[in-house]
Amino acid sequence: MPEPIHQTVPDEGDVIDFKIEAPYFQALYNAPVPVLITREDSRLLLINRAIQEATGFSVKNLATIRDWVERLQVKCTEGNENPFADLFEPEGTLRPSRVTVRTKSGETLIWELFNAPLGRMAEGQRLVITIASDVTEKINHQQHLENVMDQLEKEVSRRTRDLNLTIEALEKEIAEKNRMSDALTLSRERLTQMSRRTLHALEADRRTVSKELHDSIGASLAAIKFSLEEKEMKRDHNDGRLEDSLEQEIAYLLSTIKETKRISANLRPTTLDDLGLMATIQWYLRQFQRMYGNIRVDYSAAITEDDVPEPMKIIIYRIIQEGLSNAEKHSEAQSVRLRMEFADERRSISLLIEDDGRGFDVKKAISKTDPLSGYGLTAMRERCEIFGGSFRIESRMGEGTRIHAILPVK
Repeated sequence: MPEPIHQTVPDEGDVIDFKIEAPYFQALYNAPVPVLITREDSRLLLINRAIQEATGFSVKNLATIRDWVERLQVKCTEGNENPFADLFEPEGTLRPSRVTVRTKSGETLIWELFNAPLGRMAEGQRLVITIASDVTEKINHQQHLENVMDQLEKEVSRRTRDLNLTIEALEKEIAEKNRMSDALTLSRERLTQMSRRTLHALEADRRTVSKELHDSIGASLAAIKFSLEEKEMKRDHNDGRLEDSLEQEIAYLLSTIKETKRISANLRPTTLDDLGLMATIQWYLRQFQRMYGNIRVDYSAAITEDDVPEPMKIIIYRIIQEGLSNAEKHSEAQSVRLRMEFADERRSISLLIEDDGRGFDVKKAISKTDPLSGYGLTAMRERCEIFGGSFRIESRMGEGTRIHAILPVK
């Protein structure tokens, strides 16, 4: 251990001789942090144990500041200047510095140096004490954090860029889907308009054919019937064969006239144009009951003729016609309940057809590949949707069938 040194310290401006007593000197030597005491002539008076242990160099190797700087390759972290160059200048004494120190094993440490004047020796040499703080781990940790932050920033930047590209791609995809949706909506609207025009044209053709059957063919058949009846009245009653022939022809004509009227009514009942929807429904129900007396029909209508727009009348009639036809053909129903009303708050017409038949599998019936099959359900649904309405059918095996159509009135 170095011998105690004689020195002076300033006290209120005076220079006083003093000696570092052994206990204090030993305390500095054994301090857990690096401690140097430097003379003004650059000789090192104290290199404590912490410095020797940290660097691997002994006191013999570090006798002067030059030895210290060269052997330990001491450099300021900012620039390459000697951190001890202005050690005895006022600014050098007061300014802390951060340096790199290379140990004997090649490891690089980072120390923060704090200098303070210690006074003068008896011969006048000024002394400076330097205390070092090892901040290697702190700096490395800080550098690691900075590297991590830098990587995070790069990753965030990359992901942000990728996210922006994804958002841009999604925006394009959404725009394309919106465009396709708009085009599909337009196509659907055009298809609806076309379907409505087609339906109107079909009903117009049916009206024309029905009128031709009724007015032209029906009239011609009736004229033939009257002519044959007249001849039958004037016939020679002695000719039995002619009598039988005329009676048979008249029977054929009567059957043909009835069939013509039936076809004409099915195409489009003349009462719909002449008397309106309500009268046509009543007429159809009478015809239905006459033909299928085993099925009881319970009918009520809380609606007037003026509540139903003209183009919608044939739609309602066809749904009723198809619904009752299904009940007769497929359900084995004993009774059918028919309700029609005008919902003023929703400005819509509600049509309900219920039967107590055997029911059926709705999905299976609708999914049939034959467009003419499915009990006419698709046709009823399409007629409703053409007018912006809704169509719902509920049926269970053994529990009957319920058809509910709602048609908006514009």
